[in-house]
Amino acid sequence: MPVVEIKSLAQYKELLQSHPAVIIDASAEWCGPCKAISPIFEKLSHENNYDPEKVVFAKFDTDEVPDLAQELGIRSIPTFFTFKDGDLDEKLSGANPSALTKLVGNVIESAGARKN
Repeated sequence: MPVVEIKSLAQYKELLQSHPAVIIDASAEWCGPCKAISPIFEKLSHENNYDPEKVVFAKFDTDEVPDLAQELGIRSIPTFFTFKDGDLDEKLSGANPSALTKLVGNVIESAGARKN
């Protein structure tokens, strides 16, 4: 499934309300580590066998949606957030591919979204 581009605080809130699990990549265009990890996040959204009704991958640019960056209390980028039933579940700061892969796997498993 493609990664959803969050363009507003309202869209973010709608995503949380309409999906049991949401994984969000907070980054910026000028951020080198963000550019390095972004293709890995995209790949994880496509290669995992999961139910897209249960898990959504999304991203936003902290410069383009500053009110969302403020709402999430972002201090560094990239930062990845996972939400379960609308509530913040986990937060991962930094461009660490193995930690991101583990985080995504945990979200898919805990949401019961893994397809066989």
